[in-house]
Amino acid sequence: MTFKKAFNIGYFIFLLTMMIVYFFIPAERKFPVILMLTVVFGLYQFIFLFYKKRVS
Repeated sequence: MTFKKAFNIGYFIFLLTMMIVYFFIPAERKFPVILMLTVVFGLYQFIFLFYKKRVS
């Protein structure tokens, strides 16, 4: 799997979960959930980038 394909899949999942949070989570709990999703997506990107540099 190429980096661009993995990035696009990860970004699509991130956007999908953001839409789910926006529509189904109560307003007073949205901020922590959105913050947590952003951190998880960032960690995914850093880990995948580290792995890509290590393999290449």
